[in-house]
Amino acid sequence: MRHNNERAYIRHPADIPLEVSPASHSVCAGAVRNLSRGGLSFSSPVPYSRDQEVDLIIRCCPNPLHVRGQVVWCEPKDGDFEIGIAFYSPGDAYQVRMVEQICQIEQYRRDMRVREGRDLTIEQAAREWIDRYAHQFAQGDWSDE
Repeated sequence: MRHNNERAYIRHPADIPLEVSPASHSVCAGAVRNLSRGGLSFSSPVPYSRDQEVDLIIRCCPNPLHVRGQVVWCEPKDGDFEIGIAFYSPGDAYQVRMVEQICQIEQYRRDMRVREGRDLTIEQAAREWIDRYAHQFAQGDWSDE
């Protein structure tokens, strides 16, 4: 795995809820900071060991997504630690990406209710979000190879 300022994959910013459960730590809750086809990063109050296996749970959808990954880097940042996780398969990355899209659509739905007073169904919100933002979201190749 690369780190040291080399990017193998395009990063997509995210702010989706995340639980991380490694064998040697209690469950850590936070938010995904960056997401790419190769993995994700998140902030943690405790450091993780390189090569440590972790279970990730993303709960922004009605059916939480469970994926497993491996710590590829851990760096101190602003009093916490920024942790980089590599996915084991492109299929896991694709699933996380789809959950991110659902989270973004749900956030759009809430924003429209607050900003414009429109109470959209999830289908209406999805159509509008896709029309407005899908071209930005689709950057990079997220298909299963």
